[in-house]
Amino acid sequence: MKLVLFSKYRTQIMGAAMMWIMFSHSVYFGPGGIGLIIHNIGIFGVDMFLMVSGLGIYRSLRRSRSVGEFYKKRAIRILPAYFIISIGWYVFFKSGYSFGEIFMAISGINYFRGTTKDIYEFFDWFIPFLAVLYLLTPLYDRIFQKVESKWKLTVLASMISPILAIIAVLTSRQVLFYSICRIPIYLIGYCMGWFLYERKEEKKGSWMVFVPLLFVGSVLTYLVQTYMNTFNVKWGLNTYLALLIAPGLSMLLAFIFMYIEKWLKTVGKILLFPFYICGRYSLEIYLLHQRLLDSFDTYEFSSFKNGVVSLIGEKQYYWMVALMSIAVGALIHEVIALVIRKINDSKKKERIVNEPVTSNNNE
Repeated sequence: MKLVLFSKYRTQIMGAAMMWIMFSHSVYFGPGGIGLIIHNIGIFGVDMFLMVSGLGIYRSLRRSRSVGEFYKKRAIRILPAYFIISIGWYVFFKSGYSFGEIFMAISGINYFRGTTKDIYEFFDWFIPFLAVLYLLTPLYDRIFQKVESKWKLTVLASMISPILAIIAVLTSRQVLFYSICRIPIYLIGYCMGWFLYERKEEKKGSWMVFVPLLFVGSVLTYLVQTYMNTFNVKWGLNTYLALLIAPGLSMLLAFIFMYIEKWLKTVGKILLFPFYICGRYSLEIYLLHQRLLDSFDTYEFSSFKNGVVSLIGEKQYYWMVALMSIAVGALIHEVIALVIRKINDSKKKERIVNEPVTSNNNE
C-alpha cells in the first residue's frame, strides 16, 4: 500500500475528520470508557484536517504561477464563506453586539490578542490561524526547497511550536496556545505533500511506520484522558499526541476507503459519498455547526430547541443540526463557486473583446 492513498482519498479523510469534529461538538449519549474518550478527543479531527491541508497546500503552491496567485486562490476559498457565515451569524443570532465588537472578532484581532472575554471572541480561532499558516508557507517553502533533508527541517521547524506554546501560556494567550500546538502537524502534512508531489521512490512497507505510532499515540492519549486532570497540560499533551495519531489514523482510513471501493464497487462508492460530501464542504460545515449549536442553546432560541427535542428526541436533534450544517454549507459553497465562475467568465469575455485585432493581408 502506497502513501499515494493520502492524496487519492484526501477529500474523504477530511470528511471523516469533519464528522469526528461534529461528533465532539455534540452531546455524548453513549456509555463511558473508550466511546467517551473518542468523543472527547474529537478535536483531533482538526489535526487530521491540518495535516491533509498541508499536503494539499504543497501541491497548490507548486501549481500556482506566482505567490500572488497562491494567495488569491486561498483567499477565494476561505474568505467569502467565512465572511458570509460569520456576518450572518452576528446579524441573526448575535445582534446584541456592537459593530466594533463584531469587527474585532471577525477580523481576527481578538485571536491575535489572545483574549477570551466571551466565546464569540475566540470562536473563529481556526480561520486566523489558517490565514497565518498560508501567509507564511511561501516563505517557509523557500527554505524547504533549498535544504537537502526535508524531514530534518520539518522536525527542526516543529520544535519551535512547544517554545511558542509555553510563551503563550505564560502570557495568558490561551487562544494562541491551542493553535500554536498544531503547527507541527501542518508541517508534517506539507512534507508529505513534497514526498507525494515529487514522486519520491517509496520503500516497500514504508507506510508501516504509522502503525506503531498510531498504537503508541492511542495508548498515551488514553492515559492522558483518564489520569490527567490539569486542563491546560491535558489539552496541550493531547494536541502533541495528535502528531502520532493523525498520520496513522488517516492512513488507516485511506486503507479502509480503498478496500471499500475495491470490493463493494458501486455500493462502496455510495458508502464513501457522505465522507466525500463532508470533505468537499468541510470549511463551511465547520463554520456553521458549532454556531448553530451555540445559537439554539441561547434563551432566544431555547423554545425552538425544546420543541424539536420533544418532537424527535435529543439524540436526533444533534443529527438534525449536523445535517442542517451540511446542507446549508453545501448551498453556500456552491453559490459562491457559481458567482466566482460568473465573474471569471465575464472577465474572460472582456479580455477577448478588448484584445487587438491583427490582420494578415497578403497582397
